[in-house]
Amino acid sequence: MSKGASLTTNQKIVIWAHGKLGKRIGRGECWDLGEEALNQNGAQTSNDLGPVGSDTDYVWGDPISDISKVEPGDILQIRDHVVTTKTETEYLFKDGSTVVTKNEHYAKRGHHTAIVNGKLDADGRVKTLEQHVKPRGDIVQNMVLYTRDVPAVVSKSTGQYKNPRTRQLERANITKTVTVTVTGTIWPYHPKAK
Repeated sequence: MSKGASLTTNQKIVIWAHGKLGKRIGRGECWDLGEEALNQNGAQTSNDLGPVGSDTDYVWGDPISDISKVEPGDILQIRDHVVTTKTETEYLFKDGSTVVTKNEHYAKRGHHTAIVNGKLDADGRVKTLEQHVKPRGDIVQNMVLYTRDVPAVVSKSTGQYKNPRTRQLERANITKTVTVTVTGTIWPYHPKAK
């Protein structure tokens, strides 16, 4: 940035939200963070753009048609968003025995608002600033949000695991497969100056 150039509205929003990390904004609701970030930085808020109700899909500025184009400071309105991460690990022993473990983890955002804090990466993840979300609840925190499915990622290694035949720890070839699926809707918005 050249000397004397002023910050964009988006830059101001990100700087303001970073300064609130670990703090509760308003009632601690996700909407409170988005509304206050825009209000404090000269942008039209969801109240300005309306309608606003307890179950409204809020409008935060100009719609962005392609989520891959979001920039830090943009606002995401989220509905029924569920990220399912499935991990399957196969342990193959020298005697041909195998053990397969499966684990599923869910990250849910039913009706939610988040501030974009980076660009989408190759897996469709974007850094966000959010509150009213696990793990820390009603305080502003750095998060990562998946915006789309990620094809299975397979990794291979070796390690120790209990052989089901001998019931002893033995060396095994380990194949881990991780798959991420995303459901729900995300509406990205670019804040508009007042």
